Amino acid sequence: MLQLFLAAADPTEHVVAHPWFRIGHWFVFTNQMFMALLAAGLLVLILPRLFRDARGDAPSGARNFFEAILEFLRVEVFRPALKEHTDRFVPLLWSLFFFILFCNLLGQIPVDEIIHLVTGGHVTSHIWGTATGSYLTTGALAIMVFVVIHVSGVRQVAKSLMDGTYGHHGHHEEHSSDGHKPGHEAAHDLEHMRGEGLPADVPANFGALTNPTKHYGDDQHIGHHHAKPDDGDLHGGARIYSHKVPPNIAWISAIPLYLWNFAPHPFRPAPGASAIGWLADVPLWAFLLLLELIGAVIKPFALMIRLFANMIAGHIVLASLILLIPVGEGIAQDGRIGERQLIEDAGARGVSR
Repeated sequence: MLQLFLAAADPTEHVVAHPWFRIGHWFVFTNQMFMALLAAGLLVLILPRLFRDARGDAPSGARNFFEAILEFLRVEVFRPALKEHTDRFVPLLWSLFFFILFCNLLGQIPVDEIIHLVTGGHVTSHIWGTATGSYLTTGALAIMVFVVIHVSGVRQVAKSLMDGTYGHHGHHEEHSSDGHKPGHEAAHDLEHMRGEGLPADVPANFGALTNPTKHYGDDQHIGHHHAKPDDGDLHGGARIYSHKVPPNIAWISAIPLYLWNFAPHPFRPAPGASAIGWLADVPLWAFLLLLELIGAVIKPFALMIRLFANMIAGHIVLASLILLIPVGEGIAQDGRIGERQLIEDAGARGVSR
């Protein structure tokens, strides 16, 4: 009955990959790959259908359920960490969240066990499983996130060079989710506006809430990098002349500049100060860059292992506990045999006396 209830002789059968078919010598299609495709297919079928049109009225039903989750993630989870870059990364983060969620929830449905129980143990199938219980799935997610984050960083540096804004981004700079054109800063600037309900961020200037037109009247978001100095910038400081860089030079320069700013410069000389500070800054920057690069690789790798381990840990613990049953039975049986032997030996010595 225990084996029938577990629907497997080994509890780890629920989490290990089971091959379906092979293509050549290298590609093996498994039940976990099928589950990943199933989760992705459900996302493609459900979410675009729910959000295919914009609505001004309050959502209801399934749309309300998903929209509440989406908005909570955007406002309470992503925005406090990403600040003005939130809307650029939010489509990717939403997709990752729901893909992992669907994989985990689908893995909770005991389809194989139901088939095993219904057929009385005569049919043992391995059509179901948990996609995130495979290190290949979590590894693919980690690699994708690693590439997207750093390619996006290099792309932003190149774009700022081509726009002539490199090194002059103020707290007003913001890009739309596609990264090609400036976004509406009144909806994104955390220092001056709450935007559409930002309980995690308190504005530093409440005047922006009462008169945002005046606050953003200098149009500094779009053209302030090319305006004249000291022409009435609302936030103090002169505006800066900048020069646009040709695209080919911008893309070539983007990677070294990205690495140059990837680690902090503790002893960078201030403008007009002696350049001797670079003698201490550059070696320490190189050491910190090495640590940052190692951390950039370790972080997605650690999350990959964490998700993978969470999906299989329960079954492995269960398997370990079940395997202790025959081990304990064997130890107890050996103890009974030893005790019986001692009694027989003692009886034999008494007879001989």
